[in-house]
Amino acid sequence: MREHIDTITDLLLGAAYADKRLEGQELAAIRSMVSKLMGTPAPPAAQEERIKSFNPAKHDAGDAARSLAALPMASKRKLIGLVASVTESDDEIDFAEDAYLRTVAEGLGLAEDEIAALTIEIIETDELDGFLDES
Repeated sequence: MREHIDTITDLLLGAAYADKRLEGQELAAIRSMVSKLMGTPAPPAAQEERIKSFNPAKHDAGDAARSLAALPMASKRKLIGLVASVTESDDEIDFAEDAYLRTVAEGLGLAEDEIAALTIEIIETDELDGFLDES
């Protein structure tokens, strides 16, 4: 999974921008998640640059998620949980964020009935240990 950190970071950033309002706590949540995923006290320089240079207008959540479609279902569920955590970090989930989450789930290859049955679990940063080590 470690080789997918750029795509994961982009999907998290896309979630933060999904409602067209970037909140400071969303960026803080992403930085915290990336740091925890990478096992570092702060995002590595490459990830910090990716965060700063992210262009939501050029981000295609479906394409990004499709590049991760071969991941095991458990990893897909964790990834959906991470995306949901970002959308929830501003204490408000709106239709645009819900649509973004659905786009990511569909891109990951989840069928409509799987998406409907999927319980979104908000993942706390203390649950991220070892996530990138999964295959």
